[in-house]
Amino acid sequence: MAGEKEKRGESRRTFYPLPAGGTVPDAIASLTGTPMFVIDHEGVIQYANQACMDSFGLKSHSLDSCTHISDILHEDDLLRVLRYHTLRRDMHSVVPDRYVARMLDADGRYPEYLLQVTYMPERGQTLISAMKVAGIEAANILPPASGDEEYKRYLESLPDGVIVIRDDQISYMNAAAGLMMRSDPEQEAGLSRILDLKDHEFLSLISDHKKPGSRHSASVSSFEDVLITSEGKEKNVEILSVPVSFGGKQCTELIIRDISRQKRAQEDIHARNKQLQTINELIRAANSVDTLEGMLEEMIERVATSMQFDLGWVYLRNPEAKYARLIAPLGVPQPFIERHGRQNTRDFPYNLVFFATQPHYVENLRGRSPGPIDTKILEDLDALCYAGIPLIADSVVVGGLFIGRRDRWSFATYEKETLELLGREIGGSVLRAMLQERLEDAYNDASLYLDIMLHDIKNANAAILGYSRHLREIYHPEGVQYADKVLWHTHHITDILNNVTTIRRITEVPGEMTPMHLDALIGAEISQYPDASISFRKTGCYVWADGLLSDVFANLIRNSIKYGGPGVSIWIYGEESDHEITLTVEDNGPGIPDEKKSRIFSYFQENMNESGGRGLGLHITRLLVRRYGGKIRPDDRIYGKPDEGLAIRFTLQTYEEAEAVGPNDSSLS
Repeated sequence: MAGEKEKRGESRRTFYPLPAGGTVPDAIASLTGTPMFVIDHEGVIQYANQACMDSFGLKSHSLDSCTHISDILHEDDLLRVLRYHTLRRDMHSVVPDRYVARMLDADGRYPEYLLQVTYMPERGQTLISAMKVAGIEAANILPPASGDEEYKRYLESLPDGVIVIRDDQISYMNAAAGLMMRSDPEQEAGLSRILDLKDHEFLSLISDHKKPGSRHSASVSSFEDVLITSEGKEKNVEILSVPVSFGGKQCTELIIRDISRQKRAQEDIHARNKQLQTINELIRAANSVDTLEGMLEEMIERVATSMQFDLGWVYLRNPEAKYARLIAPLGVPQPFIERHGRQNTRDFPYNLVFFATQPHYVENLRGRSPGPIDTKILEDLDALCYAGIPLIADSVVVGGLFIGRRDRWSFATYEKETLELLGREIGGSVLRAMLQERLEDAYNDASLYLDIMLHDIKNANAAILGYSRHLREIYHPEGVQYADKVLWHTHHITDILNNVTTIRRITEVPGEMTPMHLDALIGAEISQYPDASISFRKTGCYVWADGLLSDVFANLIRNSIKYGGPGVSIWIYGEESDHEITLTVEDNGPGIPDEKKSRIFSYFQENMNESGGRGLGLHITRLLVRRYGGKIRPDDRIYGKPDEGLAIRFTLQTYEEAEAVGPNDSSLS
């Protein structure tokens, strides 16, 4: 055995000990005397309490090593335990929660331990407590010569209740068991004191221990129940039935262990898992809502429902950080909303949340009554307790989550931890929604100002245009000259306004592409310029575009007429290949030098030279071509001769099922 222990010491790996105040509740770490540990889905021990480390000789962690459950299990029990562990993740109901396995203790022996197993689905981990079965088989601890009296002295020293049953009678009970039992005067002397259990009949346990095949008759067995003490209090207990030899006869020993703290720890784990699940669902729900107010309403409703709060609201800090506005109230009295709808963040107790970045819990605890201001808030809310939690994003408080109850006086520790975690996790989502809302407000304001400017400028421009035409009719050589200049600039202003309107439509309205009959669209634009010399060769194509496609051809035709000089000629044609068509609009005007061609699609490039400037229209044309998934480039009408005309070439995606749609395929030239 010593050799086996030495060998085990060489191969044993180390692990991370249970951290106080960490992920696993502190209550588990404080369960002294009962070894407890947590394993992951691969069977690696992640955490353990001090009793586990002492019982199995485990060491503190190292950065590059860990302990597997196989290191402390007997090889004959290993496969069964691992099989249970694997099945528990998918079929928990068919796997026993308690069973016996041999484990390697600090002395190198393999005593039997009763394993109590709790699976934590949210973490994918398993919590195991191990109670040494061999240690409570008292008949095997002391040699026969020791006698029953020495055995009794041993039992009296145990903190657990022990009852020895012989011949359907209680033959012995230790002091701890006596405190657990109550008197029953209706029973005979041997059963004048009984265990008051919720789910089991004590007298049935007494008579059941000798029946053949009974779970209490020949082997160690256990079950859990709730014990009602003589004072009427309830305790969670685990009762083990162990066959022993007492007074020279075979007896049954009942060991009653108080597992209330363990149960509370398990309930705490389940509660924490539920809260973490709630937070994850809350974050997903918050990120799925489009508006800030909708997100906050969803957050308050889910927090109140999942954590059983009666009321809640949010304060959002304004950009100046001096005031906060109340939003998304749930269950909050209307007078409170009217009185505190706009709150100075420097006033107590809100300054604790917004400036000190501290959670503020107001509870009615014995000897610790709330102050006068908090008492007034509780009265206004008709609540027994409330809490304010800072919503933090990038170390900045963007708001405060306030929550309250009308049926309880305080908050549980895990509820406080959950609320504070929620404040840190949800703060980023709130900040993003606030910034998005401010951006939308700024965009709407800018759009409003632009609408006002466009409307007023158009009205003024129309008046100038009317007066100029009237002035031109009053014939005077010098007056006609100035009237023509006013008319030209007025038309130019009109073009600018139209271009601005088009840019807004491009940036604000999403493109819904449909098949467009290219020949009909180009022909309609050409008809707007009856005095211009424009030649058009039919394409017979449909392309993917929207109603703004006509602006492409309108801008190119206007630019050629405007900058091509008197008598300019314009040609429009296309070449189709590989699901797209390359369209060309060219003229025989003065053209553009090669070194300036790359800049003609930029903003306001009209004065590149006296005769070759092109305006904002080409920039809009490029925006639209890109909108349709095409490319555009400037070129010479005649290769290598930039002074003999400009050609603008661009591509559009063709629609293959042209015969299924389309107006009359008329020829336009």
